[in-house]
Amino acid sequence: MKKPRIGLIGLGYIGRYIYEQITSRPELGLEIAFVHDVAAERLASLPTGIVLKDISAFASRHPDLVVEMAHPGVTRQCGAAVLRETDYMPLSMTAFADEGLEQHLLDTARSNGTCLFIPHGAVVGLENIFEGRDLWEEVTMVMKKNPKNLDFSAAPQFKPAKITQETVLYDGPTRAVCPQFPRNVNSHATVALAGIGFDRTHSVLIADPSLDLSVIEISARGSGVAMRIERSNPLKGVSGVFTLNSTLAAVCRAKGPGGAIQIC
Repeated sequence: MKKPRIGLIGLGYIGRYIYEQITSRPELGLEIAFVHDVAAERLASLPTGIVLKDISAFASRHPDLVVEMAHPGVTRQCGAAVLRETDYMPLSMTAFADEGLEQHLLDTARSNGTCLFIPHGAVVGLENIFEGRDLWEEVTMVMKKNPKNLDFSAAPQFKPAKITQETVLYDGPTRAVCPQFPRNVNSHATVALAGIGFDRTHSVLIADPSLDLSVIEISARGSGVAMRIERSNPLKGVSGVFTLNSTLAAVCRAKGPGGAIQIC
């Protein structure tokens, strides 16, 4: 059988892991269509045949799924073009805080018969958030990280070196936190997109210098139903270690042959 072809945008911490897993584990039943990264040095060790220098030429590699693991700007620049040709799985979910972009991408997918896959990433229980989206009256996500694991480049009002105790950086609707911390709150955006939306989902971002991991707490209530999830995750840079495994699992669920048992 023909193996599904996976295009990768971004060869950083997560992208390198996904590439290595697909190329070294034939049992996954996948193959690489292309790899693109704006940093040419990251691509130097790859076979030249899979390197794609110009992302606008992605369709020439006939991918069955394109996975973005680079920056929310990729979705703004290329998301619609990808969905006109094939399925798309972005990890930089903060791009969807742009309501016009979100609607444009969903319309593009519907009109072209393609699919926008939402990977759960570090969010445990995302399928329950999605399944209950017509029930929930409120959804709240609290994230706690060490300041050294937060990217403050888009929020210069904060000085990480001066954060010496637990500090609330943001408390409000999810839509407004995304442009302030676009590399840190992708999980917030994922919960909002899968659930009750960016304006109704409540986000809290806390910097705590005593932490050596990421802590996420999600609660949802409505129609007599309530759920609460807490998850801690070791970090490398701004990304959690668990995100490696969950991203690979999402790609395999989307396009892999599956095994003898699967969670649907």
